[in-house]
Amino acid sequence: MDLPYAVLIATAAFLNAAAFFYRRAAPAAASASLALLAYHWWLYFAGRFDVAVVYINAASGQTALERAAAALASIPGAVFVITAALAAASALLKSRAGHLVASLLTAYAAAERPFETLGANPQTGLGLNPLLRSPWAVPHPLAVLVGYGLLLASAAADSQKAARWAWLLLSAGLLMGAVWSYQTFGWAGYWAWDPVENALLAVWLAATASLHLNTRGSRIAAAGVALGAVAVNQGGFSALHSFVGSTPTPQILLAASIAAVAYGAATSYAKMDWGRAASGLGLLALALVVYAATAAPAAYSALTGARLQPPAGDSFVQTYVPVLAAAVYTGLFVSSAYHAGLRRWKEVAAVYAAILAASAAAAQLFKYASESPISTNFFVYLIIGGAAAAVYYVARGRGGFLYKALHAAAFALLALIALSGPYAYGQGYYKLLPVDEVGATYFTLLQWPYPQTASIEEYQVVPDPRVVAMPEQLQASLPNYTAFVKKFGGVFSLEGVNYTVVKAAGVDWVVVWNGGVKLGEVGGVPVAEVEKNGTAVVFPAPLDLVKALEADPQLVKRFFTCRNSSAAVPGGLEIRGVVKIDGAEAPFLIRYDFSGAVKGVGAVTLGVVDVYKPLAGLHVVVAPPAMFTEAYMWDYATAQYARLLLDMCNADAAYAVLARQGVSNLTAAVRYLREASPYWVLGLKPVPAITELWACSASLLILSAAYFILKK
Repeated sequence: MDLPYAVLIATAAFLNAAAFFYRRAAPAAASASLALLAYHWWLYFAGRFDVAVVYINAASGQTALERAAAALASIPGAVFVITAALAAASALLKSRAGHLVASLLTAYAAAERPFETLGANPQTGLGLNPLLRSPWAVPHPLAVLVGYGLLLASAAADSQKAARWAWLLLSAGLLMGAVWSYQTFGWAGYWAWDPVENALLAVWLAATASLHLNTRGSRIAAAGVALGAVAVNQGGFSALHSFVGSTPTPQILLAASIAAVAYGAATSYAKMDWGRAASGLGLLALALVVYAATAAPAAYSALTGARLQPPAGDSFVQTYVPVLAAAVYTGLFVSSAYHAGLRRWKEVAAVYAAILAASAAAAQLFKYASESPISTNFFVYLIIGGAAAAVYYVARGRGGFLYKALHAAAFALLALIALSGPYAYGQGYYKLLPVDEVGATYFTLLQWPYPQTASIEEYQVVPDPRVVAMPEQLQASLPNYTAFVKKFGGVFSLEGVNYTVVKAAGVDWVVVWNGGVKLGEVGGVPVAEVEKNGTAVVFPAPLDLVKALEADPQLVKRFFTCRNSSAAVPGGLEIRGVVKIDGAEAPFLIRYDFSGAVKGVGAVTLGVVDVYKPLAGLHVVVAPPAMFTEAYMWDYATAQYARLLLDMCNADAAYAVLARQGVSNLTAAVRYLREASPYWVLGLKPVPAITELWACSASLLILSAAYFILKK
C-alpha cells in the first residue's frame, strides 16, 4: 500500500465531510482535494510503477503529455478532477452541500483502492491505450471533468454563475472531443453516437436548459444527468471510452443520478417569459430523452445483472436521430416565433410550414447526401432551412449584439452539422484506392468533391522509444526444438531423403527409416543424423520444425538462438510517411502499439490525414499492407514489430506477438515474417463544411465567454 496516497484520500474525504458541518473547514477541504489530485498526477510523472493504477496505464519513455493522459485514464484519476473542482468551487461559493458531495465522490473513488501496490518494483508498466496517445487526451477530459465539478457545485450552491462556466467548459470539451475523434479514428466522424458521447450530449443539453430556466431545480437535474454520464463512462458500456473499475458504479452513481434528475425535473418550472421557458423546458425534455436512452439500459443491467447495452451507432441513429432532428426543428420554430414577437407568430408558422414542404420536395428531387436515404436528406434540408430562418429572426429581434451573435452562431452551427453529418457518419462515402507502388500517382476516376489523384510518396519505420511490460499471461514460448537442431545454414529440404511421418502424442514427427548415420533407437524408432544441403537435423523431429527449416533456416536460427526473455519490450513502432492528394503533400502516422494489443483495444492505429478546404474537406485513411490467410490475418505493422523484437534477440516476445495474430507454431511464425503484400489502401472521404463547422464552433465559444463576462 502507498501510505501517503491512502492518507491523502482519507484526509480529503474527512475534511470535505467536516466542511459540511463546519464552514471554516472549507479552505482546508479544498486544499486537501487539490493535494490529492496533485499527488495522483505526481505518481505518474515520478514513474511509480509499483502502484497498480500507475502500472496499468504508464510506461517508461512516455512524453509528459502521455503521462498526464495516463493520470486521467482511470476511475480515480477522473473522479479526483471532479472532486477538486467541486471542492474548490464550493469553498468559493460557501456551499456546504457541495463539500458533502465531494466527500462522497472521494469515498467512491477510494473503493477502487488506487493506493494498492504490486509488491514489486517493475521497471515499466503496461502503457497507455493507443487511442489516448493524442494531443487532445488531456484538454478534452479536463474540460469535461472540471465542467462536471462546476455543474455539481452550481446545483449545490444554486449558482447561475457557476452553471455558466460549467456550460462553457462542457462546450469546449465537446468541441475538443469532436476534433479528436475526427482526426484520430478511421471513420472521419466527429460523433459516433457512442453511449458515453450520448451521455455527454445529455449533460450539455441539460446544462443549456438550466441557463435558460435559471432555477435550482434545472441545475439539480443537470447535475443528476452529469452523475449519470460518469456512471455510464465508468460502467463499461462504451467500446471507445472504457474506464472500468471494480466499484459498483451502476448501483451507486446511477441511483443518485436518477434521484437528482427526477427531483430536479419536477422542480424546474420558473416564472419567466414564454420564450425562455419554452426553450429551457424543451431543451430539458430533449436532454431527458437522450439521458433515458443511455441510462435506462445501464440501470437495468445494474438491477438484474443481465447485460443490456445502451443504443449506440446505427441503432441510436435509426431510433433517435429523427426524434432529435424533429425536436431541433421545433425548437428553431419556437425561437423564431419568440424573437419575431407574438404578433407575428402566424407569419413564422407559415415560413416554417413552407420550409417543411420545400424540404420534402427537395429530398425527392435531389439527394444531397447521395449514399443516405431520402429521410436523411429531408432532415438535412429541414434543419438548414429552419436554421436560416432562425438566424434571420434573431438578427431582427430583441437583444443586444452579443446576444444576437451568440444565438446566430448556434443556429448556424446546427446547419453546418446537418450539412456535414451524413458524410461524417456514413461509412458508405469512403472510396478505397489500392496502392501497390510507393511513389506512383494513381487516378481515382471519382467526381468532385473526391480527389482526382492520390499517392503514397514515401514512408519509414521508426521504433517507439517507450518501454512497456509484457504481462505474464501474454508471454508465450516456442516448443523446445533446440535438441533437434545441431546446425543452421543453407536451405533444408527433405528431397532425396527417405522418411515417413508418424503421429505420436498429437504431434507429427518425421522419422528417417533408411539413410543417414544411425545413432541408435528410441522406443524402437531409429534415430539418425541426416546431412542435407548444409543442414544437420537429429531425427525423429517435429514436422513443424522441418517445414520451418525448409522455409527459412536463418529465421529458425534466430528464434532458437535469441534467448533474451525480458518482459520489458518496446512500446511499438511508428510508420511515418507522406501522401499526396491532388498535388498537396500531407504527413501520416501509423502506429503498432503493444499496449493496444495487451488491452484488447487494437494494436494498429491507422494513419489519418485531414485536408481542409472551403466547403469540401477531405478525410484520408492510410492502411498498411494486410491480408487474410486461413489461420490468421497478416499485417505489415505486426510483422515489422515482431522483426524488431527478433533484432533485440527477444524471440519469446516476438512469438507471443505473433501468437495473438493466430500463429500457432514455428512454421506459421516463419511464414508470417516472410509473407508480404504490396497493397497499401487509401480510404478517401469528403466531409463537406467541416472547416466551417470548426470555425463556427470556436466562434460560439468565444461569443459565449464574452457574453458571460459582460452579463451581470
